[in-house]
Amino acid sequence: MELRHLRYFVAVAEEGSFLRAAGRLRVAQPALSKQIRDLEREVGVKLFERLPRGTRVTRAGEQFLGNARSALESATRAVTTARRTDPATGLKFAHSDLYVYTPVLLKVLAAFRHASPETPVRVVRVNEVDQHAALREHRIDVAAGFVPTWPVPGLEALQLADCAVTGVLLPATHPLAAERRIRLRDLSDLVWLHPSQHTRPELYRALRTALETRGLVPTRHRGRRGDIGANVAIAAGDAWALANPAVAAVYADMQGSIVHRPFADAPIPMWFALIWRGDASSPLVETMVRVARGTVSPAA
Repeated sequence: MELRHLRYFVAVAEEGSFLRAAGRLRVAQPALSKQIRDLEREVGVKLFERLPRGTRVTRAGEQFLGNARSALESATRAVTTARRTDPATGLKFAHSDLYVYTPVLLKVLAAFRHASPETPVRVVRVNEVDQHAALREHRIDVAAGFVPTWPVPGLEALQLADCAVTGVLLPATHPLAAERRIRLRDLSDLVWLHPSQHTRPELYRALRTALETRGLVPTRHRGRRGDIGANVAIAAGDAWALANPAVAAVYADMQGSIVHRPFADAPIPMWFALIWRGDASSPLVETMVRVARGTVSPAA
């Protein structure tokens, strides 16, 4: 039995589905199913009941789940302790898509480099859907991404920028483009371009809920696939997207095709934030947080 078997088992138990667990673990579903079968064969009991839709942990599986989590946590603590004694391992810093907030992150990393010039920093891209799990499992030390709620459940966080949504991007040819301020509920005839439900499910759900509470139930919507595709869809007159002043500034010179209009509804909260695991912070993480605080403007 290897640690990966326990990690796979916990993922299936928590997701209640081999398909969702495979997506979370980034492995093929047949390979995951085989690993679980091998684990059940080695343990000698059935750990899951396979249902028409998803899976359910058996009574034996429930007992195994607690011990599996404890074993994974112990292994994680052992790795963390070893890394703390060897600064040469450096800091693993993750980020998602940054959009217009790249300069904010560059400023934070430059400040850390100045404060700890001998520390190696490994910067990797991790989707927001995976960041929390990667932090819990100590695969990364710190992450930067967009969060729709504050505080961040189960983690420590520092607001780097207030990204509250106060407007929309519209086709310049749409009748609402002639208005100085619009109401969100009047956008029902256009396709809402939203953050991906696969890579940013929490952000998508929060934005959709915010729209519904403001009178717009988006019946036509699709996930954004990069800024170029979104820009073409909006300019073509079929779609719209949420925006804040920082994003709007990028489109200031596109008045002939895409326009930004503030909405009269209440702003939709959102932040660009630094996120880390508070219960196992290392001196390097503490240094990163300290210098990041020094880069945050008073308005952030």
